[in-house]
Amino acid sequence: MEMIKVLLADDHQIMLDGLKAIIAKDRSLKVVGTACNGLEVLEYLKKEPVDVLLLDLQMPGMDGLETTLHVKKSFPNVKVVMLTTNDEGSIIMSLFKVGATGYLLKNASKEYLIQGIKDAHAGKRVLSSHLTEKMIESLTEEPKIKEGTIPKITKREIEVIKLIAQEYTTQEIADTLFVSTNTVATHKRNLFVKMEVKNSVGMVKKALEWGLLDQR
Repeated sequence: MEMIKVLLADDHQIMLDGLKAIIAKDRSLKVVGTACNGLEVLEYLKKEPVDVLLLDLQMPGMDGLETTLHVKKSFPNVKVVMLTTNDEGSIIMSLFKVGATGYLLKNASKEYLIQGIKDAHAGKRVLSSHLTEKMIESLTEEPKIKEGTIPKITKREIEVIKLIAQEYTTQEIADTLFVSTNTVATHKRNLFVKMEVKNSVGMVKKALEWGLLDQR
C-alpha cells in the first residue's frame, strides 16, 4: 500500500518533533518534510509531491489562512488540515471557505490526529468534535460593532485587503497596484495596527464583519 505523504508546518520545533514522532508510529503515513512558515511550505510543494499538509494557523510571515489560499490555488490536490489551538467559529468557517479539508485542535488525541490525516486524504471533511457547535454559533451571532469603533481605512488599504482575500501574493499585489513589495508590507503592518489584529486571519475576519470587502 502506498504511504500517505505528509508535510508539517509549525513555527515551533518542539511541535514538529512531537508530530513527527506520533505520525512515525503509523506505517501508512510518512512525514516527507517540515516547514516553519507558509513561504517554506510553498517552496517545498514546488519541489516534492505531498498528499496532506498539516498546518498551524499562527505562523510568522504567512499565516495559516494566507498559506491555505496559496496552496489551494497552486496545488489544489493537496489536502490542507489545520492544527491549532484556536476554536473560534468564524475563523473555522473562513478556512473551510478557502479550501481547507480539516480543522483539528492541538489537544486532540494521537488516534484522532492520525485518523484525521487519513480521512482528509480520502477526501472527507475533518473537524474536532465540539467545533461544529462553534461554527453554528458564528453563523447566528450578530457582529459586535459599535458606532465609531471602526477606524479609518483608506481606499488603497481596502484594495490590499481585497487582493489578499482573492489569493494574491505580496508580489502580485505589488504588481497589480504598481507599488513595491515593501509598500505592500507597510500597508499590511498599518492594517494590523488599525484593526488590532496580528495576522491576515484576523484582518480578513474583521474586514468581513465591517463590510469592507463589499465596498467599491
